[in-house]
Amino acid sequence: MRKGSRAVKKLLLLGAGSALIFTMGGVGPAAADAGPHKTTMVGAGQTALISVAGGGRCASCHRAHTAKAEFLLKQAQPALCYTCHAGPGASLDVVDGINNDDSQALRGGGFEYAKIDGAGATKSLSAADPVTLKSVTTVNAPVLAAGTAVTSKHQIDGVTSGTIWGNGAVSAAVSPGKAGVTLECGSCHDPHGNGNYRILRPVPNDAATSAVAATATTPAIAAVVVLPVNIPDAITKVYTTTNYWAVADRSVPTVKAAAGVTPVAPAVGATDGYITNVAAWCTTCHTRYLAGSGSYKTPLTDANGVVDATFTYRHRSDRTDKDGVSRPNCIQCHVSHGSNVAMTSRAAAVADPGGADKVAGDAGYGDSRLLRVNNRGTCVMCHNV
Repeated sequence: MRKGSRAVKKLLLLGAGSALIFTMGGVGPAAADAGPHKTTMVGAGQTALISVAGGGRCASCHRAHTAKAEFLLKQAQPALCYTCHAGPGASLDVVDGINNDDSQALRGGGFEYAKIDGAGATKSLSAADPVTLKSVTTVNAPVLAAGTAVTSKHQIDGVTSGTIWGNGAVSAAVSPGKAGVTLECGSCHDPHGNGNYRILRPVPNDAATSAVAATATTPAIAAVVVLPVNIPDAITKVYTTTNYWAVADRSVPTVKAAAGVTPVAPAVGATDGYITNVAAWCTTCHTRYLAGSGSYKTPLTDANGVVDATFTYRHRSDRTDKDGVSRPNCIQCHVSHGSNVAMTSRAAAVADPGGADKVAGDAGYGDSRLLRVNNRGTCVMCHNV
């Protein structure tokens, strides 16, 4: 949501791709564009009862004369969203990171608890095939029986401010991102529905940046305008997982179907529409994180030859998979809501971008950065080190 001309609530967005939807309403469990999350109540050639729509949608969240928050909301976010999504009002409990229907783990983790078994991740190599002499590598990041407290999350309380790391133009100065930004649920999700995957906004609020004028000690920084990313909605919606390393969604078409046309899932061997688009979506906020092949040896440089001082060399993050095979993509390494994995020793001391390494007692010491495996074991899931 947007506060008039002021941008509202958005910080540190990663990934969001597996972000799980927020079903606001007091009309029983619902998910994804259902209930109050729907683009329109009436389609071409249809008739609907206004009384049903007005009660089940509008009154669940809004009050015409006694609202307590902007946009005539009954409560401010995230409390409003949590009336359903932190308890039995909807299937998806994004606070505890579980599906209320069966207690299975949500793909995006949770804002307070998550069921990611970061210590139990495994990697195995099969015996070589006697004909091809090739082996098959299998990786697995299992699910815990019960959730544990998160060690990192996207802060969506609508009050706490922070930095969107990597947001902004390429800079020769140490410019880690856009500071002083706050997030809420509606920063990333459209509460009225939009037909996109997880009702994600094409451009999260506050994603673009304004130009910064030069000072006596710092050079000018150009504005960044990001293009919208519309991820097609899943044909069959699955919000849970039994393996946190399996991040593809094979039910997402590569392109949106035209009105009245039945959407088609990707063919065998083709990349699904979620993985195709999610890295671009994450980097509408983290603009300098999107990296292609060779970025580990080629510095991030703008059209004028300026080399970024903070995000100089980067791990590739834009690779698409084939039939669910893991590839270096934003969402392959990170969850969207919150992670409970542990960071110890040198993994706990990693600095924020542009800063010095942390020591025990520093703010953010032990931050898991929304990763899926303990102690930067995420690296070993792909690399043999």
